[in-house]
Amino acid sequence: MRNANPELVSSIKKRTLELLMEKEPSEIGMREIAKNCGVSATAIYHYYKDKDCLFQEISLDCLSKINSVIESAADKAASPKEKVLASIRSFRDWSLKNPRVASLVMEKIKSAVNLSPEETEKFYVCNRTGEKLLELCVEEGSARSENPRLDVGVLAFGLWGCIQSVISRKSEVEYWENSEPFTERFINMWAENIFVK
Repeated sequence: MRNANPELVSSIKKRTLELLMEKEPSEIGMREIAKNCGVSATAIYHYYKDKDCLFQEISLDCLSKINSVIESAADKAASPKEKVLASIRSFRDWSLKNPRVASLVMEKIKSAVNLSPEETEKFYVCNRTGEKLLELCVEEGSARSENPRLDVGVLAFGLWGCIQSVISRKSEVEYWENSEPFTERFINMWAENIFVK
């Protein structure tokens, strides 16, 4: 991004997210984004190489918001183990309350490729928060994990699979409107393998 006008960039991202709430990323072109933002396509290209770069920037904003929710839930819990479980459940609850945004971030917006390791790392902010929380549990002896990054990654994407199956109505019908037993079962299975009894 060059010589950013923060107000214009914020407006572009806000209005593009509005489009993404109505249409699939593949259905949206730069001209439509520009029209929705009330600017020329050239103005959008001044800030973003293509629509995927814009969508990925929106994804980073959403991930930052999700991470704030996760950190807030963890801060309210007492022990390291409770912090981990609170953060997991807050991710689940946020995703179920915001299914369209969660689906965009977790699967519909193309993954950023060919980025520097530092830029790529930004997409894993929620995982890194979980990793730090799990490391605290390992340090105090309440959890066992030889690779907290791997264990949190398996948790995040396994739980997302459960959430996504509820959102898309692919799970058993009984969990469509009451997803807690379904998602909680996955959380408990993961916890049983990580936490020391």
